[in-house]
Amino acid sequence: MNKIRILHTADLHFDTPFSGMPHNQALRSKEELKEVFNTIIDITLEEKVDILLIAGDIFDNLSVNKSTLYFIKNCFERINKVKVFISPGNHDPFNERSFYNIVDWPENVHVFKGDMKKVVIEDLNTVVWGAGFNSTYIEESLLKNVKRIEGYNNIMLLHGEITYLGQNNSYNPITEIEIGESNMDYIALGHRHKYSDIKKIKNTYYSYSGCPQGRGFDELGDKGVVLIDVLDKYCEFKFIKTSLRNYYEKEINIDNCFTYNEIKERILNSIEEKDIRNNCYKIILIGEISEEFNLKEELIEQALKNDFYFIKIIDKTEVKLDMDELLKGYSIKSIFAKKMYEELEKAETEEDKEIIKLALKKGLQSLSGEEVRDYNY
Repeated sequence: MNKIRILHTADLHFDTPFSGMPHNQALRSKEELKEVFNTIIDITLEEKVDILLIAGDIFDNLSVNKSTLYFIKNCFERINKVKVFISPGNHDPFNERSFYNIVDWPENVHVFKGDMKKVVIEDLNTVVWGAGFNSTYIEESLLKNVKRIEGYNNIMLLHGEITYLGQNNSYNPITEIEIGESNMDYIALGHRHKYSDIKKIKNTYYSYSGCPQGRGFDELGDKGVVLIDVLDKYCEFKFIKTSLRNYYEKEINIDNCFTYNEIKERILNSIEEKDIRNNCYKIILIGEISEEFNLKEELIEQALKNDFYFIKIIDKTEVKLDMDELLKGYSIKSIFAKKMYEELEKAETEEDKEIIKLALKKGLQSLSGEEVRDYNY
């Protein structure tokens, strides 16, 4: 059999609104998704890829710019000798209103339009199996009616969620048992936005490539694509980073800080300058601060906005207390602290403890005459 080289990507979500960002940054982030896709096309050419697999959610929702559609078409035309296969996902299902119907795609592009089908590529000695969403929700597995064709490489493309046998979900619930019994050489999956590493069940290799560029703080770290060589039922693979910038969460302890400038310096000293300029950060402040310091997240963000590409501050600090002094006193503050401390000792879960600590913090600020505001963790 011929060795074939595959590039696997998924979950591009073109024209994502990036609603949590300032307008100019949101526009820039949209354009960066196009830059990332151009990089994927460059990799396809440089690595002499035979087949490009896109496992769904190319589009983010029901609103896509026409220029984006023609940009994607032009990208596919750049690789006109590469076979491109697409499995529509829950965000971009194939139906009469689908964006897939607006553009006349190049001849090298094949879109799977519903139930499992196969495409035989004789010159590559390969069979590509695939299925696609027709609606936002698919509650029964699309991984069925598959019978390996011997003498060929057999690969598959699917958008879906791996689940346990008997467990339900609405996004093409497939099981590892089905994956193993498919007897495919490789199954390229989309839907999960984190790279899963290459896994193997029975004779079948599979993976989620993850998204090629993070779009929020639920998509942390390096993002990329998977390059796979398939030969005689064996796969070799390599993860290639494509993300132009990453999203990170970082906890920073601000024990004993009492001014915004001290907090700013502690944050800046905790992260490399090149990372600050190029990436998006959610900074989670922890540690103990004085009850008299009513920390405001938005003021820290304002102080750091010229240093960071994008920053979001989350305050999870606790009030620094001398419990021995508070518990033996008889002031309103002491009585309140005693009651909350008793509740804290009775709390059975970490969630309950967090709620009580927050109530203690807000209560002490109120009793100190400080402005009290809502906390959104």
